[in-house]
Amino acid sequence: MNVVLFGDSNTYGYNPVGDRYENRYSNILKRHYMNRINIYEEGLVGRTTIYDDLNRPNRSSLGNVDIILSKYNEIDLLVIMLGTNDYKKTNAKSKADLRYGMESLLKKIKNLNIKSILLISPILLSENISDLDNEFDYSSYLLSKDASLIYKGIANDYDTLFLDASDYASPGIDGEHLDEVGHFNLGKKIAKVIDEFIKSEED
Repeated sequence: MNVVLFGDSNTYGYNPVGDRYENRYSNILKRHYMNRINIYEEGLVGRTTIYDDLNRPNRSSLGNVDIILSKYNEIDLLVIMLGTNDYKKTNAKSKADLRYGMESLLKKIKNLNIKSILLISPILLSENISDLDNEFDYSSYLLSKDASLIYKGIANDYDTLFLDASDYASPGIDGEHLDEVGHFNLGKKIAKVIDEFIKSEED
């Protein structure tokens, strides 16, 4: 079974006080399954759903998700956790924008050779995120609070599995990235969802 983790810096395992967490959630999953299933990482710092960043080119998923995923002959489960970079002041301005971004991406992904999708709404931003990163403002924080309900509705509409990362992890010191505890807790929860998915496929 092939599971691909498609996301942004939180999937990459970005560490605000270092390079990259070794104990990121993808590695938690790899250790959990010990090669019983294949876990592939596709995390990119700055990745969005549909938005282009002049300072970080080629980070819009809509523009290249088909190329990125085409290197896998078969994907049984695609795990998508995106949205944090959509909250930036230059990107999504409203709940409708947030929904449009993820819906546009899912419409494209649905045409690819993927059996099932797990959509994860990202962790909340810290309420004081504008003090920590000037790419965000208070409206960004409010959008992050709305994301769970929006993504859950999208998951229902597009018949995908759903998980809210904010139920299991909180932002670390920079207000936007998971810390090691968050990675551990989220990885363990995703493993439970994958286990249930495997069981449903076997029944």
